[in-house]
Amino acid sequence: MITVTRVGKHIGAEISGADLSQPLSDDVFAQIAKAFFDNEVVFFRNQKITPAQQVEFTRRFGILEQHVRKESRLPGHPEILVVSNLLDDKGNAIGAQDAGRFWHSDLSYKKEPSLLSALYAVEVPVKDGQVLGDTSFTSTTAAYEALPEAMKQRLQGLKNVHSYRYYRTKNAQVQKEEAARGGRVVQEHFPTEEQLKSVPDVEAPIVRTHPVTGRKSLFINEAHTSAIVGLPPAESEALKKEICEHTIKPEFQYRHRWQAGDLLLWDNCSALHKANFDYDLPLRRLMYRTTVRGSVAV
Repeated sequence: MITVTRVGKHIGAEISGADLSQPLSDDVFAQIAKAFFDNEVVFFRNQKITPAQQVEFTRRFGILEQHVRKESRLPGHPEILVVSNLLDDKGNAIGAQDAGRFWHSDLSYKKEPSLLSALYAVEVPVKDGQVLGDTSFTSTTAAYEALPEAMKQRLQGLKNVHSYRYYRTKNAQVQKEEAARGGRVVQEHFPTEEQLKSVPDVEAPIVRTHPVTGRKSLFINEAHTSAIVGLPPAESEALKKEICEHTIKPEFQYRHRWQAGDLLLWDNCSALHKANFDYDLPLRRLMYRTTVRGSVAV
């Protein structure tokens, strides 16, 4: 029997009573899945799992994705994306070093965007006894429900373009600007043209219906949305900005303070997340992410 403890007003819960290094019965897994979809973000503390066990657990939710960035996959486990600030002997990033700079949902730029992601904390940065590198989450379900009725009507039927190329170009520009100001220097691989072409832009409804819960949410974000279909550029950008700012209001958020051994799952259909970069080497951060494929957004 597991215990589910809500930690946020609209999003976030801790699940205790489950050892994910051991096989889970169908009944216990069903309880975990229900808690997950009810709370949109859930986490397990003090887990000691191998990459293979992480893959096995998250695969029970569905088909696992292999990230387009092959150089950031964990050797021997291509389903795992390494999220880390660590460098190899040549000074190159061993994984996705600057992932999550902007509010986003994982793989929203794919034809079948992700259902959920699971992030396992192998190492967390600690300074003066305090863990750094929190991750913030916001409920796009709660944000949609809080919209005025007139805005709900305006958004109904509108689509937005989700673009991996847009995201990578925007991210690279911000990194360049930070480096010019003497800020943190990120030594990441920019995707090749072949990698970018493998993930073409997609259109998705701004108001999305969850494939499991049936609840409506806002499926738009500052990282991947390049435009709103059918609107002039200025109007598109203004509406995008208005929706995105509404979605990340503090009342919809939960901020996770990591501990080594945490396994945290978030629902990419009904939550956005953003990393907090308040650390740098020699403070080390190493995490493994698995991602479950979803269905076409409707």
